[in-house]
Amino acid sequence: MKRSRSWSAVGLSVLALVLAAAEVHGPRAATPPGPYALTDLGTFGTVQSATAYDINDAGQAVGYAASRAFVWQNGTLSMLANPGGAGGLANAINAFGQIAGSLRFVAAQPTHAVRWENGTVTDLTPDLTVNEGAAANGINGAGDVVGTISYGTAFLWRNGTRTILGHLGGGASTAGDINDAGDIVGSSYTADVTPLGLMQHPFLWRNGVMTDLGLLPGADDGGAAAINGAGQIVGSSGRTDPETYETSYRAFLYADGVMTALPVPSFDSYAGDINDNGVVVGTMRAGTGVSKWRAWIYADGVVTDLNTLIPAGAGLHLAYANAINNAGQIVGTAFDSRGAYHAFLLTPVAAGTPVVQVGDASVSEGHAGSSEAAFAVTLSAAASQPVTVSYATADGSAQSGSDYQASSGAVTFAAGETSKTIAVLVNGDRIGEPNETFVLNVGLAAGNAVIGDAQGVATIVDDEPRMTVDSVSKNEGNAGTTAFTFTVRLSAASAGGVSVNFATADGSAKAGEDYVSQSGTLTFTPGQTSKTVTVNVKGDKKAEFQEVFYLNLSAASGAFVEASQGTGVVRNDDR
Repeated sequence: MKRSRSWSAVGLSVLALVLAAAEVHGPRAATPPGPYALTDLGTFGTVQSATAYDINDAGQAVGYAASRAFVWQNGTLSMLANPGGAGGLANAINAFGQIAGSLRFVAAQPTHAVRWENGTVTDLTPDLTVNEGAAANGINGAGDVVGTISYGTAFLWRNGTRTILGHLGGGASTAGDINDAGDIVGSSYTADVTPLGLMQHPFLWRNGVMTDLGLLPGADDGGAAAINGAGQIVGSSGRTDPETYETSYRAFLYADGVMTALPVPSFDSYAGDINDNGVVVGTMRAGTGVSKWRAWIYADGVVTDLNTLIPAGAGLHLAYANAINNAGQIVGTAFDSRGAYHAFLLTPVAAGTPVVQVGDASVSEGHAGSSEAAFAVTLSAAASQPVTVSYATADGSAQSGSDYQASSGAVTFAAGETSKTIAVLVNGDRIGEPNETFVLNVGLAAGNAVIGDAQGVATIVDDEPRMTVDSVSKNEGNAGTTAFTFTVRLSAASAGGVSVNFATADGSAKAGEDYVSQSGTLTFTPGQTSKTVTVNVKGDKKAEFQEVFYLNLSAASGAFVEASQGTGVVRNDDR
């Protein structure tokens, strides 16, 4: 769980100390939570695998997508500088846009802890050996960074100097968060031995001293995830059954020297973050489906499943709430129906505020001319004044110009309107190719509304025939040759010509010795859906193992090759 928050200005740290003295043992929310507009932050390329770990008060969110560290702001997902190109992860962002995380500078080597600032990357652990790794997990308004080296050495990086934080007697610790007062929280092994060995306790590091925060009753393990400006700390405390390895943890709040279990309705729950209003977010184990985890929020003494506070039919299951800022915006990880990861943003909205959503589109490519990919843009509720939504296309696997015609502009909803359509022209061709995608990004140009789903995905469905080749398995024979006939098929007849090259290739069977090689071109006339290629296999009376050779298809025109290789299995019939 994550990990780091920050204030909107360093000067608030004095006020934080005053607030800390006035706190009681329970958090107080400024307002009840929700409802929320849900935004999918997107991904890079076509791989849907993204997580958001932190958000600052300016609404900048950070995380990783498709193994690349990102920052998201105002509807735009941007890849952070990535020297070496081997991937990275952004864990935390402060009020000034400085970002802490990890980067892999050399492929196949562990990551280093880094800080991004204005497009520049600073390696905070340049002295690591090739077998050591590190990650930066938290950053405060002064740019101080905390993290961990090789999963056991918690550190503070400040103005170019790295300080080792120590541990609670068990030899290892991890640092997760730092506030603007310089207080650091995390987890550390102690000298206490359980049936599962050494276990961890949450700690607070202040002015060079690490303090054990203890555990909830009945627990033997725990860790602190986050600390706010007032010094309130959240984390989890529990145990793992030594026989079944079943985990049972409870989210906690630590304030004024007292650790209190939060009333999360689950036997296994974890707190991920707390903002300066004392509102806590986290995850709990509950239910089944695409994920057994559910994101929750704690405010005014009540825990609420965040899935109940987003628009119905959103298409995402909110599993992990990783961070919350002082405006009440929440980021985390959601799953779609296929189980793919999505980075999400929740933005509180007043009841009845129109939420802009853009749907996905699918269109058959066609063989010539153009067709329309129609994106439905909707408002969740009618507005009393006009709402203007801007839009622009962007490439995915489909390329503007060759596959579709780039488009940008704006649509305006008149008072009372709730639906608009944006049409993008798709170019037809006779090229057999995989289905391709491009996106339509939308933003709020004017009016009283919020953006919910900011990106629609268009799928261009290729409608050329799909080509496959069968495999053949026969006895070798004792003399002469045996015909192995491979059938090349089209999924549907084509009105245009279709051709494909073919050639045999050796496996364990060798051309000349075991079979007669073949190569050439097959041409399908309009209406034809199958052609054959015959390869002669040489018979003999040798006792030998079963052998194979291949028939490969290449350079198809007018069709897309789905199965490009057929296998000829030569069964030995000599004993």
